[in-house]
Amino acid sequence: MRITDATLTPLHLALAQPLKTARGTYATRDGFLVRLWDDEGHMGQGEAMPLPEFGTESLSTTHTVLRGWLNALKGQTLEDSIEGVEATLVPSASEEVRQRGARLRGLDTDGPVPAAQHGLELALLDLVAQRKGVPLCWLLAEEARQDVFVNALLSAEDPEVLAREARAAADEGYQTLKLKVAGRSLDADEARVRAVREAVGPRVRLRLDANGGWSEPEANRALDRLGWYDLELVEQPTPPEDLQALWRVQRRAPCIIAADETLATPPAVRTLLTMDLGGGPAVGAVVLKPMVLGGLLPSMVVALRAAHLGMHAYVTSSIDGVVARAGAAHLASALPSGELASGLAVGRLFADEPKEHPYHPQQGLVRLRDLPGLGLDPGLGRGH
Repeated sequence: MRITDATLTPLHLALAQPLKTARGTYATRDGFLVRLWDDEGHMGQGEAMPLPEFGTESLSTTHTVLRGWLNALKGQTLEDSIEGVEATLVPSASEEVRQRGARLRGLDTDGPVPAAQHGLELALLDLVAQRKGVPLCWLLAEEARQDVFVNALLSAEDPEVLAREARAAADEGYQTLKLKVAGRSLDADEARVRAVREAVGPRVRLRLDANGGWSEPEANRALDRLGWYDLELVEQPTPPEDLQALWRVQRRAPCIIAADETLATPPAVRTLLTMDLGGGPAVGAVVLKPMVLGGLLPSMVVALRAAHLGMHAYVTSSIDGVVARAGAAHLASALPSGELASGLAVGRLFADEPKEHPYHPQQGLVRLRDLPGLGLDPGLGRGH
């Protein structure tokens, strides 16, 4: 396929109310919409929404790198396949495209730029799938599922308000609820967890996300107390750089421990997937953030290797826009197992989320349509 045009459009997404995590409080998200046109009139969309605190490059670097890559790609003829997409991307990009992009922007692109890579990769995959006339997920796995179960992310701080939010999500059909913890006292966390569990009863799954905000002793104390509330799993209870602490916490935890921010760099991913300290895999699950891992293809590789080691895998967004979440939904549908709900129901967090789009969850799941590529309206990504 020949790339006839490529554009980069800024995205500014405002949250309806600030989202507090152990790593900071977010009121807005900024990034870029990538669009590629081919010689048959197809238009592929991708999204680059960097989050440096979670392991991506900065917003300015994302812009500079993408601008160089897109300028270099115009007029290029690429192989119409997964292999062609892989050959176009850093660090295995064709030397001509890489050098032209670097010259155009005066930038060395050898460093990790996962958000930029995600944006370009998703647009290319969308194009390839459209040209083949198949949903994007079929490029990743022939046995991809149509339905993707998702969790509801609860955002309120006050326990009473949180309980109402939890009941509303359960009434809407969500079978898994997620709650941010750490960054506040353990008593405060317990009050919030208790309020959610009492509000929804024992049948709804409850998972916690500490964003690496506890030390190992704090994580153990927290899990000793919070484990009484029948937790499904806890994401990243300890600092991401201490993989042995994560392993030790999993050994004594009353639930699955999921590695999230630990997967922020390629060396950490390799270490996590090769650790052999005895007693099974390092953790019970890995959290795949395509924006942090550099795209759907590297995320799929991590998922397959994790499954081989006996770890679950599920997908979460990085508080992304509709286009990135659409790609993440296709990734989630192609995972070896869909047992654990993915974290893609974050649209309600945005003040200007489109009211209707194909990836809006219904009754706790996203149902993929049998349309080529992402199946998105050309104007949707820019409209929010």
